[in-house]
Amino acid sequence: MDLRKLDVFVTVATERSFTRAAERLHLAQSGVSTAVRALERDLGVTLLDRTTQRVELTEPGRALLPEATRILAAVASARAVVTQAEQGLRGSLRLGILYGDLTPAPLRAALAAFHAEHPLVELVLTAPGTGGSLDHLARLHDGSLDLAVVIADTEPGIQRHVLATDEVVLACTPGHALAGRDGVELAELIHEPFIDFPPGWGMRWAVDHAFRAAGLRRRITVQMNDLSTILDLVRLGLGVAFVPTSLANDSADLRFLRVRNDAPSYEIALAAAERPLGAVARRFLHTALPAGHHLAQRAAGA
Repeated sequence: MDLRKLDVFVTVATERSFTRAAERLHLAQSGVSTAVRALERDLGVTLLDRTTQRVELTEPGRALLPEATRILAAVASARAVVTQAEQGLRGSLRLGILYGDLTPAPLRAALAAFHAEHPLVELVLTAPGTGGSLDHLARLHDGSLDLAVVIADTEPGIQRHVLATDEVVLACTPGHALAGRDGVELAELIHEPFIDFPPGWGMRWAVDHAFRAAGLRRRITVQMNDLSTILDLVRLGLGVAFVPTSLANDSADLRFLRVRNDAPSYEIALAAAERPLGAVARRFLHTALPAGHHLAQRAAGA
């Protein structure tokens, strides 16, 4: 089986588009189509359903994708080992990251140290899309990311190492009715208009879980996937928001109230799919994780 055909198939399957796959592979679109058709002839099956709007995997295509991804990763790892022995570590690290201050400082330091030690490695950093950590987990499963930083609950087939745990505090304006308090109960917030992340984001999951566990429902009026914008909307008086405790000292123009009794909390973890990692990803784990630690085989989510 031709590895180049497999690479083209995986790229088309990941991009869900022949056009985007051709751009990513620096090939003519006709060449991409020819490679996929040749692979389908080799296997005697149809791997992709083509429409004018979108490319979808068939059942054989869905079965082949993880296997093809593993084969290509194994070949890339073998090449990297040989190259590393001769020239030093090369290749790429495809890492899913979180926005801004949500990424723990030790991990940012590990990225800087890794880049300084291995300058020939290309760092391909991907921020989450509208689905938050769920986007990263999907990319870990389909092989388009090697590792990802996620705010996690549970997910089968994912290994993780917890990097940090943080609680949330309630952000409001100085003129808000609650601003003079030093703490608040969840039950006192059910009528407040909340500005929050969309479903799928880890901090949103943690807060929703805390309200459900208390038998309460809250009112979310604005959804935004950027923490700095959320704080700006709080400043405008459009609502209140839960934010990480670690950020409470960075905005002197707002008031931050701790949550009494079962404050929502979340874990930030470095996650990988349960399959062999390439040489570059293994080396980054060695840099990023505390000495003697390995990825804990726990399920991770968003």
